[in-house]
Amino acid sequence: MRVPLMISGAIGMVVFGLSYMTVDAGTGVDFTALNSLEKDFEVAFGDAASWSSKGGVIQCTGSPNGYIVTKKSYSNYVLLVDIRFPEQAGNTGILNYITGEHKIWPACVEVQGLYERVAQIFAMGGAKGPRSDGDEQARKAARKPHREWNTLSVTSRDGVIRAKLNDVVIGKAGPYAVHHGPIGFQSEGAPVHFRNIRIKEL
Repeated sequence: MRVPLMISGAIGMVVFGLSYMTVDAGTGVDFTALNSLEKDFEVAFGDAASWSSKGGVIQCTGSPNGYIVTKKSYSNYVLLVDIRFPEQAGNTGILNYITGEHKIWPACVEVQGLYERVAQIFAMGGAKGPRSDGDEQARKAARKPHREWNTLSVTSRDGVIRAKLNDVVIGKAGPYAVHHGPIGFQSEGAPVHFRNIRIKEL
């Protein structure tokens, strides 16, 4: 059966619109990419040789312990990042609200990147505040194998942090008294890759 031209065109516009919304929801025109190791980050602690970039992927050997930080500080934001461990299921983390001296580990609020406990939220390095171990059942259901890309989402609003894994809510914690500073990505014992790092300020 032939579809009348007007109806066919309308269907095409709907399909196109849905495709556009899907792409826009995944990246968003308001998001800023942070995929350049040289332009967007600096090595705050550890060995610069641990870090490299290839084909849009920031790669870390995992040794020695250390971290890179954004050159800009943030307070209210949504941060999205794809993470995978190319060898063994390993450890990393997203360090929010970094303050004080750079050390292992700095005063901050970490959203855990350790594969088994990804998306836990806790203060460390002398920072104070509540802890969320998150929903373990939701974590297990959402988590993909460690060699595949898992998307971690961190939302910070007025010192409250919410963490999602592959668009599934895992937990939230806060408010934290200190909620402004650069954002760090950890080198912590195992090779790890990051891609599609993007941030939207709220």
